[in-house]
Amino acid sequence: MTLKTACKHLWAALFPGLAMLAPPALAEDPSLARQLTRTIEQRLISDQVAGAVVVLIEDGVPVWTGAFGLADPARGLSMTTDALFRVESISKPVTAWGAMQLAEGGRLDLDAPVTDCLKRWQPPEGTAPFTLRQLLQQTAGIGLGDYAARYAPEAPRPTLPEHMAADFAMIAAPGAGFAYSDTGYNLAELVIEDCTGEDFGTLMAREVMRPLGMERASFDWTGAGMPVGHDLRGRPVAPYLYPGRASGGMMATAADIARFAAAGMQGADQDLLSHEAVAELHRPAVPVGGLFGLVTQGYGLGHFTETLSDGRAAVWHGGQGFGWMSHMHIVPQTGDGIVILSNSQRAWPLFAAVLRDWSDSLGVAPVGMTRVLWAETAARIGIGALLGLALAALWLARRPRSRPARIAAGGIAAALLGWPLWAAMQDYLFLFSILPGLWPWLGAASALAAGGLLLVAVAPERKR
Repeated sequence: MTLKTACKHLWAALFPGLAMLAPPALAEDPSLARQLTRTIEQRLISDQVAGAVVVLIEDGVPVWTGAFGLADPARGLSMTTDALFRVESISKPVTAWGAMQLAEGGRLDLDAPVTDCLKRWQPPEGTAPFTLRQLLQQTAGIGLGDYAARYAPEAPRPTLPEHMAADFAMIAAPGAGFAYSDTGYNLAELVIEDCTGEDFGTLMAREVMRPLGMERASFDWTGAGMPVGHDLRGRPVAPYLYPGRASGGMMATAADIARFAAAGMQGADQDLLSHEAVAELHRPAVPVGGLFGLVTQGYGLGHFTETLSDGRAAVWHGGQGFGWMSHMHIVPQTGDGIVILSNSQRAWPLFAAVLRDWSDSLGVAPVGMTRVLWAETAARIGIGALLGLALAALWLARRPRSRPARIAAGGIAAALLGWPLWAAMQDYLFLFSILPGLWPWLGAASALAAGGLLLVAVAPERKR
């Protein structure tokens, strides 16, 4: 990378708003689609995201779809609106719809202990009883699970009961509170199969996806062509499957997810679930805390929930997998919604920027997921502070210094130099997800500050 190119990337990363300046004719266009196009195209560059597809929903109907970037950068293939994506954890609300449909039809009891149905695997002896409803609400007290368990489509992989035996762990008492769990949803898959005697993917296709018009959506690997996924370092990701499907195994187009989102609107023309059942899926069942609590307020049955600044209720779900990201946000009362899919794991800030534009169009304060962008503000302040520290250290290195001050400078320098080196060796850090374009600059600024402090620690003292 040349110095000119590096400076260009740094400018775009530190000041993305300036990169979005447009000619007057474009800036004056009030169209939300136009604004989203500007935002996405800028973010593809600043965050080095491969590609994305976005669908806008108004009055319960998809009104605009945009495809951006590349489906396969190595081959120069453009993204298309009908591209098939891994949608990762958007699989969870679809699974919840399936469970509710079976419950309304009398084939499943959401409030019975799951052990009433389970035949191929049982929780360890002494495990406190929990229900399918608690699995869907993320209140069963089960740990997150091994989200990195991935297998090539043609490779042998453990059966779901075998995976459950290795992955199941209780971390809290059932009903004690929210605990996001992929394992819990995979167990829900096992419960549904053992209760109905049917394959989960086949059942979900027949009972949910086809009735809702999700024509290409599938929980089963079909070998259909897909864009190439890209990890947090921008490297291509080979196709893979999880041992379970309900937590994150669905593949679908943006149009499929838009049809699913539209089905959840009040007054939607769908006869899969009663309006009361859809309302139950969307009703907050448990408050959400921790990192999730920074971006949402509650969780229903397979849906995160929040109250917009004008009092309307919104529900949403997102997904992050190895090389893929997804997001769906809807306001059931008014039929507004948005779907965002990307073949890059670097897309969280892009999603947040799109959701900020969408929130503005609704006349409400930015939805909770836009708080991902707070990290960018903090990082820019941090970069400025670290560069200031580097300059101050260069000045201090030329001044008289006490022994304790030199030792302290050396210790701080070691920490400032050590964390970027440690981070660079990790396969995944939350920091990488929320600061894909900025964390290398943050690390570089930290290293510069460390260099200045090392001079303070080791440079010969000058006489007064």
